[in-house]
Amino acid sequence: MQQDGGGFRNWDVCRLILACLPEKDLVQMSCVSKSITEHALRERLTRTIRLGTFERLLSFHRFVFSGDSASRLACVRALILALPPHFMTSLEDCADEVAQLLVGCKRLRYLELHWYDLLTLEDPRLPSIVASLTELRAFDASERPRPTGISPESEAAYINTFTTLQSTLDSLRLPWIYAEDVTFFHDLAISQPCLKELWFSIPKFLPLNTPFRSVSRLHLTLLREYPRIRDIYRAFPSARDIRIGWIPSINLFRLTEADTAARHLAEEDCRDGNVWRSLDLLSSSFQYLCIFALTCPVRRLVLRDLEFGLWFWSDQAVELLSRLRPRQLDVVVDCGTPMDFPVPIDPRMFVNDSGASPYRLAHLCARMWFHPEGGVPDTDNVTDMFRKVLSVSQVELFRLDLYDSVTFINGLPLQTQEPADYHRKLAECMVHINLFAVVRALVDCCPSLRIVVMNLSAEPDERYWRVEMLDGQAVIKEVGRYTGRQMVAEEEERLFSLKEY
Repeated sequence: MQQDGGGFRNWDVCRLILACLPEKDLVQMSCVSKSITEHALRERLTRTIRLGTFERLLSFHRFVFSGDSASRLACVRALILALPPHFMTSLEDCADEVAQLLVGCKRLRYLELHWYDLLTLEDPRLPSIVASLTELRAFDASERPRPTGISPESEAAYINTFTTLQSTLDSLRLPWIYAEDVTFFHDLAISQPCLKELWFSIPKFLPLNTPFRSVSRLHLTLLREYPRIRDIYRAFPSARDIRIGWIPSINLFRLTEADTAARHLAEEDCRDGNVWRSLDLLSSSFQYLCIFALTCPVRRLVLRDLEFGLWFWSDQAVELLSRLRPRQLDVVVDCGTPMDFPVPIDPRMFVNDSGASPYRLAHLCARMWFHPEGGVPDTDNVTDMFRKVLSVSQVELFRLDLYDSVTFINGLPLQTQEPADYHRKLAECMVHINLFAVVRALVDCCPSLRIVVMNLSAEPDERYWRVEMLDGQAVIKEVGRYTGRQMVAEEEERLFSLKEY
């Protein structure tokens, strides 16, 4: 790159190069020149900034205000303030720093504030500062975990601030809402008419007079009382991606009167047409979806919080899948019990040509968690776990993720109290699993398989295999990560473009 008088002639090219560098290389650019250092600094500031401790918060504040704070903060596009739960004792010591940072981030597009309710109670300036961020497009104001002891008056004070935002949001994640008042949602629907994604948690879902017509992704968590399908449908008529969290437990073998009544109301709503014509994704627990008797085609169905005993409920599983007719099924299974199927697999869970709405499952994705009491999996365990499933299916893409009970969710470790030596033992055993032997056995029992993806917690990267038929024989070829991801993306695009959805 040409230089002129100690500086580069084409800074546009320089910025393109800097944008491709990892964080550690950008830090080392301070050894090159003052001009390069300044551009590298600006590039670092445009990337997501996460302040997870008081020390990092105060350090970042000192750094920004040690120079041209206005130009530096103008570079910030994504900011995450995720202070630990014990921060409340010293929150007042850094309230001014938080306010000063947010005031200067005038071009901020993504903001995540953990414990937003408590931050607001401590510093009443915060809502008006956030409201003035006119370029904000995504705001995550949820707290982790749920706070306690907040009065209804205090809750109303910070909840109502979401209706005063001057920016036009695409995504909004609200804190827990305890008040059973729909006025807030009415005001929010009017003030944010272009909202595409909405997360919220409430005690129970009440009918809304003003619908969110632009919301296509809905994340809803309920504390009690089943909602009516028609109420959710009328409030979010354009939803394509619905994820429902249900806090109370459900015993499918001993349904309560409330469970049965909710099921009958859900069936009535679907018969009356108060339901979406189709969905791209539906995610919830298996037990809840058995009560939430939605009837419409679903491209991708995600069953969360399963125990390995799901297959005890084969009749309920057949009924559920026949109602939703998914083309892709994702299951998240907790393998706390011995790793085998306790009952025969019902083939109708995967291919069902009977009835008015036949379907065939094409993609099966399983994420499995292992615990000490369940034993350590080996090659035969992994093969046997899914040989029975795939032998009665016509699955074309199969993905299997195997994790121990200490792993990572969104880049953060999931903490447990189990012995560390078990996790080392599990990781060592997983390394010795012969993945090709597993793939070979699964392809032999399921001739329709064309793509297999495996991911072990003990290995850094997922692995991909392509299955091709040559002279009547299945030929298995492992492909690289880039080719594999492209192969999976093309297959998902092909499957999800089918007209029935």
